[in-house]
Amino acid sequence: MATIQYTGVFALLIAEVVTFLTLIIPFPNRWKRSVFTWASRSPVVKKIIYGVKIAFVFVFVLFCDAVVRLNKVRKDRSSHHIIDDHALCQFKVQQFYAQRNTYLTGITMFLGLILVSTYALIGQMLETDNQVDSLRKEATTSKAKSGETLKKQAQTTHDEYMRLSDECEALRKKLSAENESKKDA
Repeated sequence: MATIQYTGVFALLIAEVVTFLTLIIPFPNRWKRSVFTWASRSPVVKKIIYGVKIAFVFVFVLFCDAVVRLNKVRKDRSSHHIIDDHALCQFKVQQFYAQRNTYLTGITMFLGLILVSTYALIGQMLETDNQVDSLRKEATTSKAKSGETLKKQAQTTHDEYMRLSDECEALRKKLSAENESKKDA
C-alpha cells in the first residue's frame, strides 16, 4: 500500500479544509480585502498555488490508481470463491484500502474545485464591493455638487424675484401717483 502518498493527500485535504473554513469565516470586508490584495501580489503565495496545482496532478493520478485497484479487487472477489476466513479477511482489507483511497483522493479533488471557485467568488465579491464603494463616493460628491448648484440657482431665482418685486412695487407707486395727479387735475 502507498501510505506515504495517501498521508500526503490527507495532509492536503486538511489544508484545503482549513483554507476553506478561513475563506468562509465572516471577517470584516476591510480585512478580507487586505488579505486578498496581499495574496494576489505575494510571490510566495503564487509559488504555493503552483505547488498545489502540481500536487493535484499527483492526486488525480492516485485517484485513477485507486479506482483501478478498487475494480481489480471487485473482479478478484467475483472470480474467486473465498472459503478460508483468512482469505476473506485479506479481501476485506484490500477492499477497505481501495475504497478509502478512492474516497480520499476523490474528496480532495472535489474540495479543491470548490476551494478554487469559492476563492474566485470571494474575489469577485470584493471587487464588486470596491466598485460599489467608488460609485457611492461619486454619487455623494455629485449629490453635493448638484445640491450646491441647486442652492445657487435658488438664490439667483430668489434675488431675481426680489428685484422684480421691488421694480413692480415701484411701478405701482408711480402708477398710483400718476392716477392721483390725473384726479386732481
